[in-house]
Amino acid sequence: MTQHWQPPSLHGDPAVHLLAEHRGRFELDFIRHGARTTLARQFVSYPFHLTRPFRLDPAIPSLLTLYQQSSSGGLYRGERLSCRFRVGEGAAAHITTQAATIVHDCQGRPAHQGAVIQVDAGAFLAYAPDPLVLFPGASFAASLEAKLEDDAVVFLCDAFTTHDPQAEGRRFDRLSSDVVIRNSSGMLVVRDCFKLNGEALCERTSPMGLWQVMASYLVLGPPSRLPSLAELQRSHVEGRSILGVSALPNAAGWGIRCLAADAIAARKTSDRLFSLCCQAAFGHSPMPRRK
Repeated sequence: MTQHWQPPSLHGDPAVHLLAEHRGRFELDFIRHGARTTLARQFVSYPFHLTRPFRLDPAIPSLLTLYQQSSSGGLYRGERLSCRFRVGEGAAAHITTQAATIVHDCQGRPAHQGAVIQVDAGAFLAYAPDPLVLFPGASFAASLEAKLEDDAVVFLCDAFTTHDPQAEGRRFDRLSSDVVIRNSSGMLVVRDCFKLNGEALCERTSPMGLWQVMASYLVLGPPSRLPSLAELQRSHVEGRSILGVSALPNAAGWGIRCLAADAIAARKTSDRLFSLCCQAAFGHSPMPRRK
């Protein structure tokens, strides 16, 4: 079902109230039906938009691909968006976006987006949105909590870059991310979080140097269904991206940090990592995703 959000009754300044209460939801449930994965339930409200799912991989019939879209032109001040994904036993889903997402000037009122993920036994989920583009004054807080049952595999991507349309050297305000991973019993196995102020990325002192895109990846699951360390380390684009791979605590999988020269190199690196995860989990590489 696709349904547009209905605003509540307003008190005081309507514009201020809408900014404070604006919420959007993007919720999908996947189930395995024979050799294929299908959508069992969907709820999508503004500003999210969803077209039909795609079966792009003849060699991996269980893998269903969806593009999470936006009809609003980006993220704005005061927005509070939520995503919820459940991938049933043996099902496989790839969720990405149609393009990068702009975070506009939030004028001191951060935009928020949270995601809650449940991946059942033997299931596969790749959640790999394109990078955020942080405009001057942008302020964004992201949170994600995932619970993995036995033998589940999850590939997560979180990336950002910055852009000043007027080329005046202005910076975004702040960016934060909090990712929590739990096992089948609910025990915390991995937590990855950071907070970043835009002033920290000024040209003279930026820890990113001349690199334009920073990305973090988590590759989670049992070792028998994950790529090897050597394979992951070879996923960079020669001369255009660099990455480091670390073993996660509690034998949860791999953590990857990447710096890329531009969006093209970042996309190629992400595609290579996704391909490796599919090859390890299914024995076949996925077809290229067109955007």
